[in-house]
Amino acid sequence: MSTEFRGGVCVVRWGGGSDGDLADDLRVELELCRASGASDIVLDLNPGSTIGCEQLIVLQEAAESVHREGGEFVVAVEEPEAKAVLAEAGLVRSPLPHPSHKLGPGDAPVVLPPKALWEHEFTFAASARALPVARRRVTAFAEVAGLGRADLFEFSVAVAEALTNALLHGSPHGADDDIRVRFFCYDDEVAVEIADGGGGFDATPICLPEALEISGRGIHFMRALCDAVQFTCGPLGTHVLLVKRRD
Repeated sequence: MSTEFRGGVCVVRWGGGSDGDLADDLRVELELCRASGASDIVLDLNPGSTIGCEQLIVLQEAAESVHREGGEFVVAVEEPEAKAVLAEAGLVRSPLPHPSHKLGPGDAPVVLPPKALWEHEFTFAASARALPVARRRVTAFAEVAGLGRADLFEFSVAVAEALTNALLHGSPHGADDDIRVRFFCYDDEVAVEIADGGGGFDATPICLPEALEISGRGIHFMRALCDAVQFTCGPLGTHVLLVKRRD
């Protein structure tokens, strides 16, 4: 188990092994997060982690502890089996029957309603200083659109990862490049499209990057914390579409 900080969020990575005492180890990591001033925790569950009854109890107690102090505790997991177990325990939301972020070659792209209730578009210079402002702006749109507290936090983390990737991997000229953001509010979901380098959303093919291919665990967090994620890639840039259901 280890801890890192990503954009002000404390990320605790759990390998799921049986060595040591999970309760004690997790307690130590959470105290480290609190001591740093971070109130929001993402538990990053590595693939293949074993989740038994004892582990579930420890995770539930950790979530309750964080929530009592006014923070958010979410589990980032992609594997359907692990997600189903965690959903049964109330630690994650039940996955969609056919999650569109598991697109394979030849599958249809993510399909959103033909018309949004409202939408907003903005661009900003690709600089590290501008990223937190852009993330807060998208988070504010999602809050106005009706995302609840936990969903809002998950969406904000995923958006931060997508924005960071656009800056680090899609803006070779730094602040001379622009990153374009389009936010959409629908009846049952919200969506944000983040584009670097231009190229046109409909002009590039769907691509399926691996979770570790870009910026460490960023794509993993996007896939784990959103209901649908789609990448379109081309010689002039990459577009990322993140979708989150509204309850």
